[in-house]
Amino acid sequence: MTKGWKASLIVLAMIASTSLAGCSGSNKTTGEDQQSSKPIPIEAMEVGYGTPMPEGEGDFVKNGLDEALNIDLTLTLTGSGDELSEKLNVRAASNDLPDIIQFSSKVQYQEYARKGLLLDLTPHINKLDKLQEGIGDATFERAKVDGKVYGWTKNPSSSVNVIWVRKDWLDALQMPVPTTLDEVVETAKAFIEKDPDGNGKKDTIGITGDVGFFSLIHALHGVSGGISQGSPADFYMKEDSIVSGLNEPETREAIAYIQQMTSAGVLDPELASNKLNTALDKAFQGKAGIIYTDWTRIMKDEEMAKWKDANPNAEWTYVKGLTGPGGLDTAGAKDAASNAGIFGINKAIGQDQAKLDKVFELLNYIAVGEGSLLVQFGEENIHFKQENGKVVLTDKAGEAAFSWVYQLAGRPEREYLSTKFPKQVEHIENAFEVPVLITYNDYIELPQGFNSADAIRYRNEELLKFYYGKEDLGQFDTFLNKLDTTFNLKLYKDEAMKQFKELAITME
Repeated sequence: MTKGWKASLIVLAMIASTSLAGCSGSNKTTGEDQQSSKPIPIEAMEVGYGTPMPEGEGDFVKNGLDEALNIDLTLTLTGSGDELSEKLNVRAASNDLPDIIQFSSKVQYQEYARKGLLLDLTPHINKLDKLQEGIGDATFERAKVDGKVYGWTKNPSSSVNVIWVRKDWLDALQMPVPTTLDEVVETAKAFIEKDPDGNGKKDTIGITGDVGFFSLIHALHGVSGGISQGSPADFYMKEDSIVSGLNEPETREAIAYIQQMTSAGVLDPELASNKLNTALDKAFQGKAGIIYTDWTRIMKDEEMAKWKDANPNAEWTYVKGLTGPGGLDTAGAKDAASNAGIFGINKAIGQDQAKLDKVFELLNYIAVGEGSLLVQFGEENIHFKQENGKVVLTDKAGEAAFSWVYQLAGRPEREYLSTKFPKQVEHIENAFEVPVLITYNDYIELPQGFNSADAIRYRNEELLKFYYGKEDLGQFDTFLNKLDTTFNLKLYKDEAMKQFKELAITME
């Protein structure tokens, strides 16, 4: 494989082949039209992560959108991506899908597109010009299935997970902030054995989190992998060639390291089954002194209030520049085609031109201009002001904390976060600078006849057995062979390599 592959794929991640033309779809309904027609109901379904939502007059974002566009917008929110997937499948079986649909995985999005449940947007792209203007050229390119556009993608967020540690516990034990993975392990041992909270009991956990923690250990060994619901295999560049992570020797080294951690007892015994909120509760309540998560989960004002209320003397700090074996500092993996959400439109509303036009109008309106500002920051001159071309938040900005759930058309990430969370700029900037391993999983369209869900489930179950020493590493080749044959992963990998070659040839 040549270096041209690497350049081709990177270029592909930055540009789109779709050329947009035609008139703007962003014209708003006139007041006269609004008076002569009833509001058109639109339902959008997405992950809300338990965000508290105001009702009635308190939801000024919904009210503003409804008034501006003559619609009646309903958001149906789920607590997690898994819950979203399950509820979508139930509603699809009942032929009752919402109008605008978020997918928690590209796999499910591709399946819905191929089953004919999503509207083919290819002939409608010229009506979504403002949406593309707001998100960028890649928004439709990342959402192609079999050469057609069935949706759009939001730009990736900056929320990269890092290791956080109780600084006050370190100070109590006269220990420095760890800088290497080995030092993190030693810190965890000390937190378990040396009573860092001074209560005279050995009741503290070393490292907590969810199964995403294992991906950090893989990354610090220079390989992409771990427990995942997104892709059945990880593809990344190694010595100018695309490789599949599970087959690389570094994966076995990462697993061996995890086995040492589990046998040493430095991990939360419930880490494999934890929901992230459960792990955060343990950390905030003083049961664990190290957690793997992103800044939004620990350093937003409302999150800080939780752990400060539990212990006013608590102090969390992140480990900057953490290195693993051989000095590798990769904190995780990020896909070249990654996004903060992939969305589609229920094919059924293609038969209702008035509703379809309103959906397009809504997406264009919230992508740029006043509609975008509304879903980002709330009401102008109440929750924010514009001074010299810059958005400045008012003392009532906190009332608009929920507005992000209306950002169905994305946002300018770095600018938005720095404006919304001025006290957290250090953490925001660090998130953009953390080294990551670039993968290319999201470019792959699933081959026909391949059951991704079964392959992912088997891989995850077996990896956990290896992590916890229930399966000897000597059986790893047997595991790989069964994954390739019984679960047909070889078909997926072969198709992936074929698609990578075609992409590279296209871009030469």
